[in-house]
Amino acid sequence: MSMIVKAEGPSGRAKIHSDGPKHALGLVQYLRTIGYNAWIEDTNGNEIDEKALKMAIRSRHEDTPRRVS
Repeated sequence: MSMIVKAEGPSGRAKIHSDGPKHALGLVQYLRTIGYNAWIEDTNGNEIDEKALKMAIRSRHEDTPRRVS
């Protein structure tokens, strides 16, 4: 799933393409810690609900079979 992280902050605007939801969420969190207003959009420009994205990641992680050593 391709996403775009957008942000506005002290030194201007940022637009970063991401192919991974974890990566996109990490970027948004980082940008917010350094003073940016950041959000995630799909490739059509629609804002993605971060809570729903986190739940989808958690759900996918729980469905993944664990390797037993």
